[in-house]
Amino acid sequence: MPNDLDPVDVLRAIQRQDLSSFIQGAFSVVDPGTHYHHGVHIDAIAWHLEEVARGSIRRLIITMPPRSLKSIAASIAFPAWLLGHDPTKQIVAVSYSDVLSEKLAIDCLRVLSSPWYQRLFPATRLARGQTRRADFATTRGGGRFSTTIGGTLTGRGGDVILID
Repeated sequence: MPNDLDPVDVLRAIQRQDLSSFIQGAFSVVDPGTHYHHGVHIDAIAWHLEEVARGSIRRLIITMPPRSLKSIAASIAFPAWLLGHDPTKQIVAVSYSDVLSEKLAIDCLRVLSSPWYQRLFPATRLARGQTRRADFATTRGGGRFSTTIGGTLTGRGGDVILID
């Protein structure tokens, strides 16, 4: 029996469904040339975030040492992955500073704009004219809005609210 499975298609299917695998791909978009060091903590973060996506977990706090890929996993890859599965999702991302808020938004935007992401999630596209650095929308009405702890959030709602 011939093997009809294309390894690239298999990898894409895994990255679409498995957030931990998607995080690794997003890392290579955000920080190209840097070696990715996978650890079981990434699997744990991804599993819990997948439970948030399913609605099984409504409040989640991730506490880990700095440089553990928390922000890449939760504030960059997770919103992109969510929008890939449902481009109507409204995501609010709150950070403690303007600089961090903007960096995380730009990195998430970089993931969504990448050819790698567009091959994984062909139905999710950024809306033209609505891709500002800290606030961008999909063609289906979802998107990611960024602000800071002291920033304005009045009148905005979200299906998922992230605090980093």
